[in-house]
Amino acid sequence: MTALHDVISPITEKKITAVPALNAEETVAAIAKSVKAWETWKKVAPGDRAKLLRNFASLVEKNIEVLAKLEVENAGHTIGNARWEANNVVNVLNYYAGSPERLFGRQIPVPGGVDITFREPIGVVGIIVPWNFPMPIAGWGFAPALAAGCTVVLKPAEVTPLTAMKLAQLGLEAGIPENVFQVLTGSGRIVGETIVQDPRVRKIVFTGSTEIGTQIMAKCAPNVKRVTLELGGKSANVIFADSDLEKAAASAPGAVFDNAGQDCCARSRILIEKKAFDKFMPLLEQSVKAFKCADPNLETTEMGPLITSAHRDKVASYVEESLVAFRGTAPSGAGFWFPPTVLHITDRKHKSLSEEIFGPVVSVVTFEDEADAIALANDSEFGLSGSIWTNNGAKALRVARGVESGNLSVNSHSSVRYWTPFGGFKKSGLGRELGPDALNAFTEEKNVFINTEILGENILKRLEGRVATITGGGSGLGKATAIRFASEGAHVVIADMDEKSGQAVATEVNGTFIKCNVSDKASVDNMFAETFKKFGKIDIAFNNAGISPPDDDSILTTEIEAWDKVQLVNLTSVYLCCKAVLPYMLKAKKGSIINTASFVATLAAATSQIAYTASKGGVLAMTRELGVQFAREGVRVNALSPGPVNTPLLQELFAKDKERAQRRLVHIPMGRFGEAHEIAAAVAFLASDDSSFITASNFLVDGGITGAYVTPL
Repeated sequence: MTALHDVISPITEKKITAVPALNAEETVAAIAKSVKAWETWKKVAPGDRAKLLRNFASLVEKNIEVLAKLEVENAGHTIGNARWEANNVVNVLNYYAGSPERLFGRQIPVPGGVDITFREPIGVVGIIVPWNFPMPIAGWGFAPALAAGCTVVLKPAEVTPLTAMKLAQLGLEAGIPENVFQVLTGSGRIVGETIVQDPRVRKIVFTGSTEIGTQIMAKCAPNVKRVTLELGGKSANVIFADSDLEKAAASAPGAVFDNAGQDCCARSRILIEKKAFDKFMPLLEQSVKAFKCADPNLETTEMGPLITSAHRDKVASYVEESLVAFRGTAPSGAGFWFPPTVLHITDRKHKSLSEEIFGPVVSVVTFEDEADAIALANDSEFGLSGSIWTNNGAKALRVARGVESGNLSVNSHSSVRYWTPFGGFKKSGLGRELGPDALNAFTEEKNVFINTEILGENILKRLEGRVATITGGGSGLGKATAIRFASEGAHVVIADMDEKSGQAVATEVNGTFIKCNVSDKASVDNMFAETFKKFGKIDIAFNNAGISPPDDDSILTTEIEAWDKVQLVNLTSVYLCCKAVLPYMLKAKKGSIINTASFVATLAAATSQIAYTASKGGVLAMTRELGVQFAREGVRVNALSPGPVNTPLLQELFAKDKERAQRRLVHIPMGRFGEAHEIAAAVAFLASDDSSFITASNFLVDGGITGAYVTPL
């Protein structure tokens, strides 16, 4: 039975509810569901995904008040902030609902064809959300991930899971399929680490501390997993003497005490130009003491409690009474309250200037001039946000360029919005992918080259998702067939003795190369076993490997060694391949085997190649036998009999005897040799369901030679 974890309100210190605390096995099972859901979610048409996201946004909008009140009770946010956060989820969902139909690729001009790119979803995305802003940070992750076609496992913080769970429920009600968007509650040590280390989760989006972020990055490295990290902050609020000090002082409390200072973007260091210090501090004190810390359910409240008792103790540890310049007020009694506090720091090495307090405490320190301001602002291991106050535009730009921070505001403290990229310097992390390019972070770019010289104009998809083995796939007819099969959507396995040429073809068709000696039973068995192990099925076997050596001639001159070699490669190999692949196909009750014979086997023609002619006749006879035997069990076996084909083998033969080539052409009604891609088209036909009523046949692709011999002109 799943364990439960109590959720405590920071306002009342009382239990709100209990939620599941998943263990590692339950987390793994949830990830498996997400993997399975991705197989269908990624295929949902972009327009339909967009519609579902709009439905999701609409349902969230109808539940703004429900979500806001949950966040007030669970996280202690003010009701005004909580409504904004829930509305932000609506806005983000609507924003990314426009993305699926705009996930464009590119066209690249190349000779001999066309090169195009697609953006494909990367798979399951793990999103680990902190407790300080549970709703918007979750939305910034799951909205673009879902829009891209990814599935999501979202782990909220242990102490603030309620709005995430409600959002997942609303997603289901909106029509997002089951297990596409899951919320997994529990501890970071168990649920979080399991998500991070599971290789099936292809990307991690984490917002939290730098310490945990660096651990996550290290744990993602073994799986070369994509990571988005938005980590700590110790942001500077740089105020020059030439600025509007009244406005700067009036806005400063909101910049640091909003959400009780529990914000990585909080301007927790106020750097004030020394000559303006005496004028600025009374103005700041007035603003701080007017800043209302009270029950967050009240519309007038500007700041609520801290998240837990333990966190309140941590914040308090940074406050030395001798450094306190002044404080605001906070309620007493139940609740994790802490008053807005201002420290005056003269020691630039004090820990309050370097460590992330993450509470309503701000440190004020003076600087001498512009250069000193930049140096002091950069004297931090973080670089997330910051503000600059000055009425000198040139100075504002100089300082903005000098300060190492991902996001800066001039004469304001405006924070990131969903349309704005979120960058970070140093230990503030890698930034967060937002805005119009966000879906790039949740997709892979797939590059596809289409050889138009071979494919012509007709690109079919009859073999979509099928697994095909091709022996002798490194050159000639095998290579042309591999290209054709791949263009029609098949996963192609190239089997060849020549590792260099075989691997080159496999790379060209985005397929798999397996070195294979087709005349060796163990090698053939291994090739099919490895194929099945990788893909879980074998749909098509094109047994094409063959030789026609120069020492195969008249029976009077052909030695037994040459005879045996030709039979082994041309005939025995077909026997071995059929014997090895048939059990896989029979178990699946479907499959297509195509064996390469020759028009000479049909004609029993005198070719002056006794071993070759005999071997191809044997292939033809074997094919008929197998085609009849296994027809009722769903496996089709056919022979392909090409005429003379313009392959490297033919070119080599006729280069030595051009008169022989001309004599051969006389007997071809079409007056030319066949091209490899023309034969490959016939192989693809026999491999596809277009030939579903054809088995035990001999498919002639010979330019009319056989017809001419049977019915002379």
